[in-house]
Amino acid sequence: MLVVIAALVVGAAMWWREGEPVSLTASAPVTETLPGPRLPPSGTSRPSSPTDAPPGTQLTAVYMTRMGRAVLDETGAVLFRYERDDPHKARSACLGDCAAVWIPVTTTGTPVLTGIDPGIVDTIKRPEGARQVTLAGRPLYKFANARPGEWTGQGTDHLWFVVEPDGRRNLNCLPVPVQ
Repeated sequence: MLVVIAALVVGAAMWWREGEPVSLTASAPVTETLPGPRLPPSGTSRPSSPTDAPPGTQLTAVYMTRMGRAVLDETGAVLFRYERDDPHKARSACLGDCAAVWIPVTTTGTPVLTGIDPGIVDTIKRPEGARQVTLAGRPLYKFANARPGEWTGQGTDHLWFVVEPDGRRNLNCLPVPVQ
């Protein structure tokens, strides 16, 4: 009897997984069609003028069907936060080889924001002199090999997470549960 129940459970689990179109492993590219920006209902965000900022500094809050809330740059890259960064210290913990894989989001001006509270966006100075954009005190990054709308790297080493528009880590679509 237990063997029959176990076979039914395994069969149902395999059937259920077939309905998922994309692997949820950290190394597999996972992509969604890029959504349009959605402004939060609170009205705390204001779009800045595109003439205020040079290229490379546009942040847009979006809602992706599978991922949920996220932040994209002007190229459509999904942005991440790094858990080893301390939001209370004005520096990045991702340097050298790390910064070659996880590209710091930098700016030379004031970022253009859509759907993000400007009061939680700032910059820090990197060792090489560039100004890295922060959200709620945490430096922002994009995965070097990801295409627009792709969140490859979500949950990597339990340290890298898609960032939500309020700066919190997005825990959707993780390869394994993260505490």
